[in-house]
Amino acid sequence: MRGRVHLLAMLLGCLVLAGCATLEVASVKPQPPDMQIRKKYPVKAALLIPRSTLDLNSMTQLPNSCWGSLEVTKYPFGNSFREILTGTFSQLFDSVEVISGFSADESFDLVIEANLTFLGYKLGCGADPGLFFQADGKVKLYDSQYREIWSGYQGSVKEGIHQSWKGPDQVDTDIGNMLATLAGRLAQELTMSPQLASFLLNRNQHQESYAAVAVRSASPAAVIRSDVDELPTVEPLLDRNAYALVIGIERYRQQLPAADFAVHDAEMVAKYLTGVLGYPEENVVTLTNDHAALGDFVKYFEKWLPNQVESGGKVFVYFSGHGAPDPKSGAAYLVPYDGDPAFIAETGYSLKRMYAALGKLPAAEIIVALDSCFSGAGGRSVIAKGARAITLNLKATAPPPANMTVLAASSGEQMSSTYAEKGHGLFTYYLLKGIKNEDVVAPSGKLRIDDLFAYLQPQVERVARKQFNNEQTPQLIGAGK
Repeated sequence: MRGRVHLLAMLLGCLVLAGCATLEVASVKPQPPDMQIRKKYPVKAALLIPRSTLDLNSMTQLPNSCWGSLEVTKYPFGNSFREILTGTFSQLFDSVEVISGFSADESFDLVIEANLTFLGYKLGCGADPGLFFQADGKVKLYDSQYREIWSGYQGSVKEGIHQSWKGPDQVDTDIGNMLATLAGRLAQELTMSPQLASFLLNRNQHQESYAAVAVRSASPAAVIRSDVDELPTVEPLLDRNAYALVIGIERYRQQLPAADFAVHDAEMVAKYLTGVLGYPEENVVTLTNDHAALGDFVKYFEKWLPNQVESGGKVFVYFSGHGAPDPKSGAAYLVPYDGDPAFIAETGYSLKRMYAALGKLPAAEIIVALDSCFSGAGGRSVIAKGARAITLNLKATAPPPANMTVLAASSGEQMSSTYAEKGHGLFTYYLLKGIKNEDVVAPSGKLRIDDLFAYLQPQVERVARKQFNNEQTPQLIGAGK
């Protein structure tokens, strides 16, 4: 083994030091990965591959290469990636047509945009003297009207010659394997998106625009587009010490009533945090449905945030889903994906516990927004079978720490409504609408929470009374309130 490593090191050294500083890429012909799909989705899909990907014909050298620089010959990597993407997505859908741009003359059920965002190489050294390749990619999903409804990202995929050199063909093979792996992961991430599931679920019922699909509370709610789903055009001031935990739970393991649009709520809040309020994408964690179990709450509230947040930073926590009261203790709980209202003290995550975890952070500002309710009377709250709804005083039941402000969708005895025609929880819709339209974001990127609350509270109360014959009064708790 050691001899083969040394032989590879000498070969790489020859390439760089003896003037043989060109590595030829001759024929990259990857085979599509086996997606193991039993039956194709009955969908006419367009595969949009941006020009930046199709024109990619060179590699970038990654930093910290120990053997110096190495020139990789130009090769139509983008065309190879197009072929592998076509073969991959053709396994998933009845029809896949490659397009170069959006056109009103073409009609598709949905549009998939796949992009090769980076392609590079690195020369190793020491005990690991190999030649390594890296590819990054991104995938997006659009509806039939070319409106973005989901965006996913797949991190780096790496291949490399670690120990034994098998000749120039190995370079082509490794690059091909890397591109095939990346295409498979992009396709897998797409198939796991709740937006695709909603589209497929509703397509047999309604052969119309994804945006106009009717909502069925017995199943995951379709993503209905509204004005707040288009972000304002701004250039946010990036704050590297801003962190967010965003949670949306629409479906529950215990077959609880669906919290319609909770996943879409969470996804749009995350987009506003990064696109308007200056939170770095890598600092925002979004947990939805079965990725938001009790263990995930503990992990991210009690481990991830303390490991990330530095002194003077800011934290934003958002939850959309069911809340529940404990009739015995009067405590209020968030219901995780695996929560059981009959055993809420054992399976729920209490507001008191959440506040205690957040209160230990060295952050200067913590904002918590809860599109939930805790009375057990319905709406976005649940309670053990046979128990009666109760009245909770959220300010007294779980008072937040001094550096925390809590925006709650309703008071302790009320229900939080779903605004079906807007595709959001009523509270979340006006939360986003206020951030978008009401000049509540300071030039520094700070969210003026008092101004936001002054806008959304009367709006939520008005719509709840007028359209739902319901009393819903958002609460502002903490920070001197």
